[in-house]
Amino acid sequence: MQNSYVYIDPQSYQNLAIYDYSLLSHMDGDIHYVCSQLYNYKPLPPNVHRHRMFSYTKHHHRPIKAISYIFSCLMLTIKLLWWRPSVIHIQWFRIPRFDYLMVFLWQRLFNIKVIFTAHNILPHQGNENKNADVFCKAYHAFDRIIVHSQTTKNEIIETFRIDGNKIEVIRHGILPFDLSNEQYNASKKVLDEKYAALQGKTVFSVLGYQNFYKGTDLLARVWAETPELCNNKDAMLVIIGKKNAADMNLSMLEGIDNVIYEDRRIPDEEFVYLLRHSNVYLLPYREISQSGAMLTVLTEHVPLLLTDVGSLAEPLSIARIGWKIQRAEESELKNALIYLLSHKEEIEVIHNDHQAWEKVCKFYDWQGISKQTQKLYESLI
Repeated sequence: MQNSYVYIDPQSYQNLAIYDYSLLSHMDGDIHYVCSQLYNYKPLPPNVHRHRMFSYTKHHHRPIKAISYIFSCLMLTIKLLWWRPSVIHIQWFRIPRFDYLMVFLWQRLFNIKVIFTAHNILPHQGNENKNADVFCKAYHAFDRIIVHSQTTKNEIIETFRIDGNKIEVIRHGILPFDLSNEQYNASKKVLDEKYAALQGKTVFSVLGYQNFYKGTDLLARVWAETPELCNNKDAMLVIIGKKNAADMNLSMLEGIDNVIYEDRRIPDEEFVYLLRHSNVYLLPYREISQSGAMLTVLTEHVPLLLTDVGSLAEPLSIARIGWKIQRAEESELKNALIYLLSHKEEIEVIHNDHQAWEKVCKFYDWQGISKQTQKLYESLI
């Protein structure tokens, strides 16, 4: 009898849908993929059965979202009675206290082994301390925990007193855009006109959702208050993405000639265009376990300037594809940006080092990651 697994990701849209597809498309066995109704990435292989059970994202009011999510989890419990999987793999908690109760219930009712991927030790959104106690209980309850770096493993062990033997380090793979040349070329002419100011400049970019932990406000303050940056006619800073943190102030960028800042969601075509017209991608994170944005940037061979937090600097240990600063502090970030503007040839050398980029991309290849995950599933049966 073929082993059956259930893979649960309530947030399976945009980059997270790419993550799920990339992982599951290289795995064997009978897999029930319980996902969001918003999943719209590539079709999955025949052994992966997709169930679009989570519809909470279509509701606008938080209480209704919560009710919808809880209902989906209860319906999933009924499905589990029928599927009788050997292993459940959970990607994210949406309502931590409720989710922990569901894990407790599934383990007791069905004698199922449960794996959880800890993308971050605690959620970024909201008050992290509020959920620390329930995550502590959950981490002890899971049969195995997947993390993306040794650093994250060590932090979970130290913070929650977890047995290190139940934590498996499995890398996070590269997240390529599903964008054809036809789609890109169709928008290129309009984008060339819109971003004509980037031509001939050294372009630093930060794209996608902006949160406090990403340090975008720190970058904005450094750029606005440093004449060597804000008055440099050969440089451009591009920050485009929806601001998720209401208290994160970026207003100091207004009126600076060499800054393009827009608080809005960025379409895929525009994201790729700006990556291809960037010289350095900035990741001045205050904290992170692993960055999906970075793993997308790698596909376009854009040199990185990042902080040495979590496993963010891991690619630089594989090959020289950028620069790192030790902490998200104004003086370090300022000095690094000024250095790069006076060493533009160094940026170009790194961008054109195809062997280095190939080495890094191979390290984050999904096929090996899927095999390691499959082996973990099988070890619990």
